[in-house]
Amino acid sequence: MNDFLLISVFGVLALYFYSSSATYKSLYRKISEEKELIEDKNENLEKLKDKLEKQIQMSLATIGDSQESLTNSREMYQELKLQNVELEHRNKLLQEKVDELYASVGNIS
Repeated sequence: MNDFLLISVFGVLALYFYSSSATYKSLYRKISEEKELIEDKNENLEKLKDKLEKQIQMSLATIGDSQESLTNSREMYQELKLQNVELEHRNKLLQEKVDELYASVGNIS
């Protein structure tokens, strides 16, 4: 009777371990599948991150070029503005000289 009880307990334990091993195997498969999905998502996110970093670098380079171009344009504008002021001043002086010449010609005649 003790042998039968002992064999029954071992049988029940064997069935328990067999059924739990199947459960653990299925859980392991599910975990492995989830791990693969997460690794794929991480890989896709890394690719997207690299792509966005490249776009940001290109955008920064474009902004730098635009800023340099804007600086050059601003400098050229300032130079042209100074030249315009100088030309206006010279024009005013020449106009005054012309007025003086007309006045002197008017006095001569």
